[in-house]
Amino acid sequence: MIIRVRTNIGIWRVTITSAPPSSITTQTILDTIAQTRPHVVYEAPLSLDPKCSSPLDTSSPLCEQSGVQLRDGLMLYCKVDASTCAENTVGTTSASATAAFSAETAPSTNTKRIIDKDGSIKLIHTTDSTNPTSTTNNPSQQLGFRPGLMPLRDIKKSWTLNEFTAMDDKYNFKIKRQEQSFVGVEGLHLESGAVDCFQRYLRRFQFRQQRFGYLYGKFVEEEEEEGGKEEEDRSHLRQGWGARMPKSDETKVKKNKKVIVEAIYEPPQEADADAAEGFVILEDDQEENVEHVASLLGLQKVGWIVGQPPRETGFQFSAAEVIMAAELQLECAQGVEETPFVTVRCTVGDEGNVIVEAFQVSLQCMEMVAEEALDIGPNPGFCYVNETFTAIQEGKPSPTVENNFFLTLVPIHGYQSDMFVTQFPFANRPFDDRGQTHDEMKRQLGKSGQAGWTFIDLLSDFALLLYLCKFLDVSQDMPKICESVKDREVLLDDGYKIIISSMAGMDGSY
Repeated sequence: MIIRVRTNIGIWRVTITSAPPSSITTQTILDTIAQTRPHVVYEAPLSLDPKCSSPLDTSSPLCEQSGVQLRDGLMLYCKVDASTCAENTVGTTSASATAAFSAETAPSTNTKRIIDKDGSIKLIHTTDSTNPTSTTNNPSQQLGFRPGLMPLRDIKKSWTLNEFTAMDDKYNFKIKRQEQSFVGVEGLHLESGAVDCFQRYLRRFQFRQQRFGYLYGKFVEEEEEEGGKEEEDRSHLRQGWGARMPKSDETKVKKNKKVIVEAIYEPPQEADADAAEGFVILEDDQEENVEHVASLLGLQKVGWIVGQPPRETGFQFSAAEVIMAAELQLECAQGVEETPFVTVRCTVGDEGNVIVEAFQVSLQCMEMVAEEALDIGPNPGFCYVNETFTAIQEGKPSPTVENNFFLTLVPIHGYQSDMFVTQFPFANRPFDDRGQTHDEMKRQLGKSGQAGWTFIDLLSDFALLLYLCKFLDVSQDMPKICESVKDREVLLDDGYKIIISSMAGMDGSY
């Protein structure tokens, strides 16, 4: 099982194989982290919320703790001392995760304490005298097959040249741009009203605060191209000579003709200029209702949209945004597979005009993120390569990869939905001039019978349907309401019209 831990210095992916999911505890996670980061000092314990105000119990299984939905990709939060988070090199003495909570943890044989510029004492890995910031320049530290890995002799007593090469190839990536996305020629069809509502809120802060939302809609399939291959060509993952290569352009894959976005949902979040992504995702108690209502309407998560501040020409996405896009594509595809899941950026140009563009990250980027080969560094325009791996560009190793190498452009089209309207205020918007209230329901549903509007037309608002989930039975009432929204030939029961009109304080006809 993979559990993600978001820290103040980035996201750690913790792979747990030593225990079944039902018996995983907080201590299990800490012990697994300690295997690669034995000296980490926790400033705030593992918690369910980004503020670390709800720490997890270290003894009881996660599945038995309140508010925990144990699944692959579960996100937990903690705060750590950045100077203690160096990954373990081979030969480092392991420390238990319990001891890691204490700042008094004794250093191992290849660490030492130093006085930092601000006068504080920090624990760092020892290195050679010529480069005090490097953890790899000292030959005595190079005991592992690669940094962070065991020596070859500890893995296997004897090796052939082919075996060694095949092993080394697993950690080499030959960077190559992917020219085409996994979306068909008709591209992305983005509901104009939903995007307009998203960008209007960004304008309240002159686009200076970053914000994101999930796109809900449909993938419209097309037939596989004539002569295409049903089975995936995995020659780019060959375990022989040379680095792993991206999939050849000659391989024909089944594409989605177009991606249709019907609605946007913005989960709880806080703008944070110090966060790598520009925002902090908060716990969402409506997550299950959002997914349930979307499925009742025949919709699914087809992408995400991020609002960005003005940036210099050519700077499309930061490294944190590229990695987040890859993680969401991996989640949608359930692995390193082709997926039409899209990433949309919304920003403002030099003349105040709104810019909306759609992208995907390449399959190679997805694979590198899945292998934890990409990190966030000081320059947001580049993804930094983890020292365990090697990125080969123009025939030589490179410590960074420019973000644009991972991006593929998706054609984008605006359209007006035939099923939904976007008039009800969005949820989770602080400082907005309109909030989700019964008065807003009355304002919207009161238009019924005017200018050609019907009650079901005005009720067909994704934000309004999610608001109704707070007052109606999600398992009994919402399926019937959503069925009438999805198929207008299925008439909405008058009883529901009376209940909803009463909630809105409407005395007239509906």
